[in-house]
Amino acid sequence: MGTLTVNGIKVQVDDSFKTLSPEQQEATVNEIAAQIAAGGKGNAPARSGGVEGAVRSVARGTLGIGSYLDELNAATNAALAPLVDPFLPDSYEKLPGQTWGERYDQALHIQRRKDDEYDTDHPKLSTGLQIAGGVGSGGALLRAAPVIGNYALGNTGASVGSRLVSAGVAGGGTGAVQGFGAGEGGASNRARQGVTEGVIGIGTGIATVPIAAGANKLASKVARMILGESNDALSTVTDQARRYVVDELSDPAKVARYRDSLVQLGPDAMLADVSPEWLGVARGAAARPGTRGLIVDPLNERSSLANTRLRADVADNLGPDPVPSRVDRSLAGDQDQVRRRYGPVMAERSNYDFTQIADTLDDEIQRLRGPAQRQLQNVRQMLNVNGQDLVTTDPAIAFETRQAIDGILETEQNPKVISALTEARQMIDDGLRASVPRIKEVDAQFAEIARQREALGEGRSIMNNGATAMRPSELDEALRQGALPQGEMVGPSGVPLRMQQSSLGEIYRAIGTEANDLNALRKTVRGEGDWNREKLGMLFGQERADNVLNSIDRENVFADTANRVTRGSDTAMGSRFNQFLDEVSKGQEIPSDATLTGTAAKLFKSIVKRIVQGNADANAGKLAQDIGRLSVATGSTRDQIVEAILRRGQQNVLDQQRMSTVRALTRAGGLAGYSSLPGVRN
Repeated sequence: MGTLTVNGIKVQVDDSFKTLSPEQQEATVNEIAAQIAAGGKGNAPARSGGVEGAVRSVARGTLGIGSYLDELNAATNAALAPLVDPFLPDSYEKLPGQTWGERYDQALHIQRRKDDEYDTDHPKLSTGLQIAGGVGSGGALLRAAPVIGNYALGNTGASVGSRLVSAGVAGGGTGAVQGFGAGEGGASNRARQGVTEGVIGIGTGIATVPIAAGANKLASKVARMILGESNDALSTVTDQARRYVVDELSDPAKVARYRDSLVQLGPDAMLADVSPEWLGVARGAAARPGTRGLIVDPLNERSSLANTRLRADVADNLGPDPVPSRVDRSLAGDQDQVRRRYGPVMAERSNYDFTQIADTLDDEIQRLRGPAQRQLQNVRQMLNVNGQDLVTTDPAIAFETRQAIDGILETEQNPKVISALTEARQMIDDGLRASVPRIKEVDAQFAEIARQREALGEGRSIMNNGATAMRPSELDEALRQGALPQGEMVGPSGVPLRMQQSSLGEIYRAIGTEANDLNALRKTVRGEGDWNREKLGMLFGQERADNVLNSIDRENVFADTANRVTRGSDTAMGSRFNQFLDEVSKGQEIPSDATLTGTAAKLFKSIVKRIVQGNADANAGKLAQDIGRLSVATGSTRDQIVEAILRRGQQNVLDQQRMSTVRALTRAGGLAGYSSLPGVRN
């Protein structure tokens, strides 16, 4: 402690008074004198510090308005002093001025003295707190008004040049505003201070661009180390290839859709199948002689196995190839076995008078004309005993007559003949039922096999797409009626099974004959509309039918990819990737002024250019290999690549967001803190 005489009065001051500059000591003495004149005790005020000084430093760092807070506080205190000062203790620094202007000058002196004292006593802490105030206010502005905040902080621009311009303009504007507020005296002095700090702000804003980039790079490196990206499927490619994939091909929303499509297409699907961008990569890589085999060979190998994959999918969902011709031969053999049973059954026959049947036929013959009459005459003649005009009583002759009628009906087309023969057969059949007790059992077995053979033939037309195509409703009716037993049979018929086998055989036939033309195969099996899909669902179940149809669609996708990559003409698909490779392969131009002069200079330049060009071509080829092989990967390798791209794409979005924030906050801190640097506001 020490004493100081002011206007004849001794006042106490602390030891820190001696550390003040002459200007600060004079200001303190003038303030004490003013307090004595107003009736105060004249004690020197305590130096600014502690929480109050820290809060004031943070506030002074607020972007734009921080340098105006001392004047705003002084104006507020000057207005409230007449009302508040009478209630304050004598130890408090009061404003004894008679006018608002006097009180304002006194209050402003107090505000600036406190700031100067805190800056003098705690220079590093004060600067850090002001930077914190700038970062906090910048972050708050970004959150409250992102668009305004980004422009105010110079956080705009896509290219490096535009970002530098944006940062410089924002720094200059902020510096000018803060400098005008920090200036003292009249408007001209404030303007000069604003210009000075505006220029400093331009430099500070530009300087924060590389600083922000470095901070973001460090943050990205740490984040990637945490995420373990160094060991993912993209870690084996070059940095340039990885950057191209992340920047151009890693949009998270698209990659997620591509992943879902790949799952639907199965393990043999490639990124080139589901993504136009990756198809372009495959085309671009295939267009380069050095990498063509790397792309084309996997596609050709996959195409060669299309038939194998389709047959496997059909077998897994619908069953193995039944080979309808083998099924028909097997049924024909069963019919022969049943036919042999007629001998023992006919041995149990009893004589039967077929005269009434013969008379009925005679009456029909008299009425009919043409082919129907002639065929019925043949039947009537068959019922006679050989060489005699006598109706037989032997059921064996009637049985052979029925067999003969069946043979005629197999090829007959005339409806009148068919009607007449059918009625005659029914009458003879009724006679056999009465004379041969067990014949209908054998008839039922023989008829069931015949129905199945007929259904096997009809099933081939189920998948037709022409004018004779069976409607789904017609197939439904045929399946329901076909399942009903006929005659003496018990239980469901095998007709639906034979129709199913025949249709399945047609699918295998189409795969075997049209697999090289998948469009034709798709048209044959799927058809143009929904009928075939619905009919396959009726025969095999809708889920299994859809699986087979999806397999055909899948192979069409695979074939289309192979065609467009190896033989297609849509060169625009790979233009973007090719442009990237072309830029890489150009190399770096060797300037003439960097070489020797004259002929030696030209020779040296030519040699160096060849070396650079050769390295550039090799680099472009390596990029084509690295990125191209990703486009045609399959199986678990493909899945790992997709997950790595998705993860890196999501991280890339976070990187962009983080970089935007880092740039903004770095600039906010820089613009807030430069005003506290020595020599800026002396």
